[in-house]
Amino acid sequence: MKPNLVRNSLAVLMIVVALGAAGLPALAGPLPRPLYQGGAPTVVSYQGYVTVVSGTPYTGEGYFKFVIVNDVGDTAWSHDGTSVGGGEPTAAVTLTVAGGLFNVLLGDTAVDGMDEPLNAAVFDGTERYLRVWFSQAGAAGTFTLLTPDRRIAAVPYALQAEEAKLAGDADTLDSYHASAFQQHYANVVVVAKSGGDYDTVTAALDSISDASDANRYLVRVMPGVYTERVTMKPYVDIEGAGELTTRITFTGSPSNNTGTLVGANDAELRFLTVENSGGVSTYAFAIYNNSSSPRLTHVTASASGGSYNYGVRNRNNSSPTMTGVTASASGGGTNYGVYNYNNSSPTMTGVTASGSGGGTYNCGVYNYNNCSPTMTDVTVTASGLEVSGNYGVYNYSSSPTMTDVTASASGGTNSRGVYNDASSSPTMTDVTASGSGGSANCGVYNRTSSPTMTDVTASASGGSYNYGVYNYSSSPTMTDVTASASGGSTNYGVYNTSSSPTISNSTLRASDGTSGNYGLYNYALSSSYTVRVSNSQVAGSTNTIYNNAQFTTYVGATLLDGEAVAPNGGTITCAGVYDEAYAFYASTCP
Repeated sequence: MKPNLVRNSLAVLMIVVALGAAGLPALAGPLPRPLYQGGAPTVVSYQGYVTVVSGTPYTGEGYFKFVIVNDVGDTAWSHDGTSVGGGEPTAAVTLTVAGGLFNVLLGDTAVDGMDEPLNAAVFDGTERYLRVWFSQAGAAGTFTLLTPDRRIAAVPYALQAEEAKLAGDADTLDSYHASAFQQHYANVVVVAKSGGDYDTVTAALDSISDASDANRYLVRVMPGVYTERVTMKPYVDIEGAGELTTRITFTGSPSNNTGTLVGANDAELRFLTVENSGGVSTYAFAIYNNSSSPRLTHVTASASGGSYNYGVRNRNNSSPTMTGVTASASGGGTNYGVYNYNNSSPTMTGVTASGSGGGTYNCGVYNYNNCSPTMTDVTVTASGLEVSGNYGVYNYSSSPTMTDVTASASGGTNSRGVYNDASSSPTMTDVTASGSGGSANCGVYNRTSSPTMTDVTASASGGSYNYGVYNYSSSPTMTDVTASASGGSTNYGVYNTSSSPTISNSTLRASDGTSGNYGLYNYALSSSYTVRVSNSQVAGSTNTIYNNAQFTTYVGATLLDGEAVAPNGGTITCAGVYDEAYAFYASTCP
């Protein structure tokens, strides 16, 4: 912020698109209509937001000057017709500012002082920026240039769309507005704090009774905070002005069957934030889908302050398409960033999910009871001083497909990057999982589960007990896996309890523990188990391999780096192995 901007008691001017005109059907309600010239609109509606230095939204008469220029700081060309080279115009417009918000029609000479209307040539496919001056002292007062120039988003380029016959020109429209034109929204409703068709999202949705696949609606929600519960409708998409500028919020959920926003089939929610702040309520659910599968695109969902907090809860065959979603839950007792329950299998791409600060459980993504989501490019975290567990991804009787997933858990009692439980058999490819800072930490914990693990990095550190991979009554297939444990007291690269994994092309390493370091540790009280290790590296300063009586372990073409193997009544068969000094053992173990 410039110093003169501070002296003039201005902190922020945020300019965003309120609505694009050309190519969209006429809007219902009190909004002023765009003027037309040769079949194309000549004005574009904008909404701005002004606060004073203290952060208080400005209220009163505000005096503005506007110029549309080619680029940030550009002095070569302006498009308003009243200034030279993008300099300060002579004409000013007086606007009423209420709670920080104001509306202006750019190109309307009766409103903004521009002496010529806008036309399609202004938005010819190259970027344009809005330059703004502001004064509180009247039209004759000193105006302050607000910096930086504000980039004009894609909607005004719809001035070209009349000629394009709603073709959704990808060169001049962003991908979502191009898609909107291709979908041929039959109806558009605008929600705004002032100047819109409605001032709440619920009122806009309540006005719609005839939505269908052939008669789709778009509800555009302008910048502002909307305190309400919203229930979506089929064939009605809801679009905000951005995750940082449009917020739907509410305090608490009266039951575990609702939330701030309830989803619907055949509908999309995009470019906004949904919050639930809990308050005195037991439940705080931001987005709740029950037997519904909306599209969630570039949405932030956050829940906090309740005993049970859920960023996104998908229940009973809900399988939304989640793209670019950030879901978080914090505080209270139990927190889930994304909770998938009972045959819910969303498609999750580019999702960030976190659970933190709870006293019982914190989980980034919880897949419970026959859920098989597709998780691609997903980042998950869980943290806090809980008493039961921090789990990055917790799969219970569920088998997701996990590709390019990063899952971390830290602090508390049990911290597990990925926890596969109760006959879960996920496919894990290019996964990084870590557990740290708890009493017992695991990168990947498999309990009565047999995942397919390929190109997985699993690490644990800092606790009394650290396990890179812990297999309990499980038989995973591990290929190109790096499993490491370090620091703390006792460390295990891979720990097998009553398990029979197959391990190939992998690295198992334990180091820096004060009580013991085991590359591969096999233990059971009864029955018999077989472990196969090939083309791998196993490192442990206490034992490279510890093997008790119930285990038969086969090791081939593998580096055993550290102390000798310990059969302890079990059987270890080595074929073509070598130690850290590259001494070769053709048919015996070091």
